[in-house]
Amino acid sequence: MSMEELTDGADARVILFRTAARIIEEIPGGDETEGLFRFEEDNQLHKEIRKLPVGVRLPFVLMKLHDFNSAEAGSVSRMTADEALAETESGYRILSDADPDGDLDRQLSLLRRAYGRIRYPEPEAEQPASSAKDQGTDRREGKRWWAAGAGLLAAVGLLISAAFILPAWAGPVDAAYIKKLESRFAEEESRFQEKVGATAMEMRYLYFIEEAKLEFNSKISELERAVKNGKAPKKKEADQEADELLRVFDLPSEMIADLQKRPLTDDKAGSQAFFQRFNNRKHELTMIFSTRFTEHQEYIKAAVHDGKLDTEEFFGNADDYPEPFRKAVQLMDQEGYGLSGEVWAIDDQVYPLSDNAPELGKHAEKLEPSVARVAMLGEKMEPAADILKLSPEEIAEVLDGLEKHIIDQKAGDPWHMPEEMAVNLFRETVFGGSTGQVFGEDGTVIPERRAIWNHFASKPGSHYGKLMGPVVHEMEQSGWKRSPAYNVLAPDQYHYALIGARDGEEHESAVEVFKSVYLPDEEYEVRAETLYSDLADTGDRSLLEGETQVMIALLSLFAAEREDREMMTLLSAENDPEALSLLPKEGILEGGLVEFQESAIEHHETGIRASVIVYSDQGNEHKIWLTYTPEGIWLVDRQDAP
Repeated sequence: MSMEELTDGADARVILFRTAARIIEEIPGGDETEGLFRFEEDNQLHKEIRKLPVGVRLPFVLMKLHDFNSAEAGSVSRMTADEALAETESGYRILSDADPDGDLDRQLSLLRRAYGRIRYPEPEAEQPASSAKDQGTDRREGKRWWAAGAGLLAAVGLLISAAFILPAWAGPVDAAYIKKLESRFAEEESRFQEKVGATAMEMRYLYFIEEAKLEFNSKISELERAVKNGKAPKKKEADQEADELLRVFDLPSEMIADLQKRPLTDDKAGSQAFFQRFNNRKHELTMIFSTRFTEHQEYIKAAVHDGKLDTEEFFGNADDYPEPFRKAVQLMDQEGYGLSGEVWAIDDQVYPLSDNAPELGKHAEKLEPSVARVAMLGEKMEPAADILKLSPEEIAEVLDGLEKHIIDQKAGDPWHMPEEMAVNLFRETVFGGSTGQVFGEDGTVIPERRAIWNHFASKPGSHYGKLMGPVVHEMEQSGWKRSPAYNVLAPDQYHYALIGARDGEEHESAVEVFKSVYLPDEEYEVRAETLYSDLADTGDRSLLEGETQVMIALLSLFAAEREDREMMTLLSAENDPEALSLLPKEGILEGGLVEFQESAIEHHETGIRASVIVYSDQGNEHKIWLTYTPEGIWLVDRQDAP
């Protein structure tokens, strides 16, 4: 085909329109569409559009996906406006008939955004013309003139196609554009919910999406005011802003792909926001997967053999699972959530244990350096269930890195994620958190924890070391059974120590500390039973030194339920077992709540008194009055006080 035949007298605009439209139909670089489509349905629709007859496909793409009017589409397609409109309607009917149950308008709206992810290549530098001698020595070059000419035309078209492929976007925002834009967030949210198999209630807890929704609605209102005041921005600019907000629906794999294409190495705020969103999205998905496990226990149990989950069988049977369990399992596999094969059994429930989660890994290097360091430190700790399998040195290394980052951070920096990560790691290693036991069946701290705590205490220059030093000393004195310093230790203390070091001044929590335990609580009750046994054996009240009001109340409930008058006497401030005979004896230990608040402490004519609130499993409330004795321990006071 000659250049004259290609142009056929058409103006440059028509040539460029044709070039750009052909690129949309045939993705640059061939048929590779990885990363272009978020949903399989989008990919399928894209394939169906490419199957449309040639005379139908071009006007359909231009009118339905690029907002050309019929006259513009007809000019590009070399047909009248009426013909372009008729062919477009024909294409719409063909696609609707192929999937009569689908919402074609919604799918087309989302496909428009997918096409917006196409990255057009830069034009190659112009090559010097070949000499006549060169042309004579290789006549085959002349035969490839059209290929080179077409490549040059495509390069020129690609370079300026942004100005032509969406001609409507070149104008200012108007009411019609705003009306179209308004539906985009709801459409993306609906498709995201469908993709991850989330319920409406679960979607409400994805607060990054809720925040983005508010911001998106605010942007719509802002555009409406701008149009009203005659200061409307370009549609292209508004569309780019909307696309940024809609990235809130990206899955972890999509976020990584986008980061590769758009590095944030020079954007600290952008890197912080990205890392926060990445972590929240993978934790949100974990929450959804966990819920699906609870709802579909029969499929998990069917894949458990000899106490182990056959992960190959579990994932391999996903096609046969009911919705939305199928979606959850397939999404786990797609996004890189792994299962170790180990299971956690509680009552008649079985839960698979994770051994992998989406990670940025080497892609973290695309973030701003300080954020990248925090990201790499955080990923050393995942998944949380494996923390005790890490060495004390590895755990301390992460805390040291986070402490340094937090202390070096400017006081006004709004990024709190490093603090949250450090406090969560401290909570997991010191209090158990989601990682399991602190105290074993014998009432002593389990060996794995002892090793971590000892290593912490060996680093007094660190903030975690300063807190754990006294705890370890007292635990060693008691045979690792109890420590007053541990009983009053809270994760908030570590948090305020960190921000105090950053700001150069001490910080104390302004929030009242609630100390409570929900029963039954095996971990807490092991400690209580150990202390109860030691008290019974020795009769030594000094063992109660440093014990919290909640622990004293729980010991008293044990004694009252068992009608253990010796223990009731020991726990009474006046050596009067009748003081405990009025305590509730039923419905507490099976499912109650014991709670103490700092504000409950009051001065009394005999010293300091306080009440611990006890709620039964039926919701009944009871107060246990305690008094602080001269020996520095809390004991049960008279129960007839108001």
